[in-house]
Amino acid sequence: MEWYRSYSVVTAASPQSVYRRWTDIGTWAEDDADLDWVRVNGPVRVGATGKVKTGGPAQRITFTELTPGRAMNFEIALPGATLSFPHAIEQLAEGIRVTHGVRFSGPLAGLLGFVAGRKIAMGLPLVVRTVVDRALAAEVAALEP
Repeated sequence: MEWYRSYSVVTAASPQSVYRRWTDIGTWAEDDADLDWVRVNGPVRVGATGKVKTGGPAQRITFTELTPGRAMNFEIALPGATLSFPHAIEQLAEGIRVTHGVRFSGPLAGLLGFVAGRKIAMGLPLVVRTVVDRALAAEVAALEP
């Protein structure tokens, strides 16, 4: 079983600046008001693990996908389900589409999506807009003398 929600924004920011923000753990709490902190054991790479805290107990995360300028995903193993956060960048004629998702998969996906996923999904619009706005602002600041 699977439960999935996502939110997308089209922006003029470059795929590289958005991806850089996704993989810079130091910016995560700036971009997501629900996030208390995140720590990763070593550099961000596929297979890297760490912990993330969002109000309740800290959860162990594992990075499962990192494709520069295109995609990032990390997972949290839960009893009866896996919680993942797929991030994607798609090139369009008018810019890039940046998508953040929340996915529960496994036997308890429907229940966990209903109980916890809806709250996470409600926060996605603000998080995605914040990420793309700050990525674009970093590009503009880099151009200033």
